[in-house]
Amino acid sequence: MIDETILHLEELFEPFRNPKRAQTAGAYMKNHFSFIGMRTDIRRTAQKGWVDSLKSIEDRTIRWSIIRALWEKEERDYHYVAIDYLNSWPKKYYSEEDALELEWLLGQKSWWDSVDAIASNYLGKWALLFPEKARETFEKWRHNESFWLQRSCLIYQLKYKDEVDVAYLEDLIRQFNGNKEFFIQKAIGWSLRQVSKYKPNEVLEILSNNPIKGLALREASKYLN
Repeated sequence: MIDETILHLEELFEPFRNPKRAQTAGAYMKNHFSFIGMRTDIRRTAQKGWVDSLKSIEDRTIRWSIIRALWEKEERDYHYVAIDYLNSWPKKYYSEEDALELEWLLGQKSWWDSVDAIASNYLGKWALLFPEKARETFEKWRHNESFWLQRSCLIYQLKYKDEVDVAYLEDLIRQFNGNKEFFIQKAIGWSLRQVSKYKPNEVLEILSNNPIKGLALREASKYLN
């Protein structure tokens, strides 16, 4: 079933293969991935019926097998389909067991485009549904050697608005503030920038209590007077 499902998607995408656009997209992603060369709007139109046909699959093993099969494809376009499919799942499909699957997904073929789309959407919603499991998971990830998992810890609350656990975010920032990795510093600033829209005084306090500098400080201060 999985092979036939993926083959069907390949048949839907093949007419839109565009080598010139694929080369441009690959260069934009620092040549980490190859592409079919589809514009996002064209891809989403082409995949819509395919994704819709999968929404009734309740067996999580099958759903995650489809995600993995898409992730194993060479072209990045299929990874985007996997993310769109994942983010389309209703809350009844979420499970505590998703922790291991999410760790695998965020840790494979990782780049900012995939990590950010998963962490700020599915992962964030999952953490709200299973707070104890989420905290256990993030306490593990924050000490993982993968800075992509560490970045996920910093940005999973991006869409929480005024419900962000600011104390936990600050605790993570204290740990990662000395990390020179660009994507970590960017995540620190991005997460604080989002919080500043709703709790500017708390962000000001964090900035006064922690030696946040450079890129992280510039991002965090964007909406502060």
